[in-house]
Amino acid sequence: MTLPATKPPRPEMHRRAVLTLALGLLAGPALAQSAADPVETVRAFYAADDINAVRFYAKRLRTLYERDQREAKGEVGRLGFAFYVNGQDTEPDFAKSLALAPLSNEGDRAEVGASFRNGGPQELRYSLVREAGAWKIANVRSLKGETWDLIALLSAPLR
Repeated sequence: MTLPATKPPRPEMHRRAVLTLALGLLAGPALAQSAADPVETVRAFYAADDINAVRFYAKRLRTLYERDQREAKGEVGRLGFAFYVNGQDTEPDFAKSLALAPLSNEGDRAEVGASFRNGGPQELRYSLVREAGAWKIANVRSLKGETWDLIALLSAPLR
């Protein structure tokens, strides 16, 4: 019996699998959102390695993101990059350089800093809100290099 030949995995699939594995190891038991810890929510979002993981988004951000997806009709919408890595691709050791730090946690609002290396040093600021007892990402801002605000990008007119 002869088995059919299989194609070798595409390099981008390999990179994504390695990134997913590395982020999963970093996440440890934090594979779901945390009702008590906003940092663990951001860590779980990175472990998901998916910009479409809207389960992590607060209602307003989710609404804007889903509107963008609908209006773009399968084309590139308002976001031409993966905001959580501040780029299109990731460097090989991206996951090893990822550091998350709590910056504030006051009632139903929190802020988490993410720093990493991807095409140079990157620094993102995650604003979170507590919705239905779980921490959700309300906004993300880039603080190094080309700065941006995710809510502002998704609120702009589609070009």
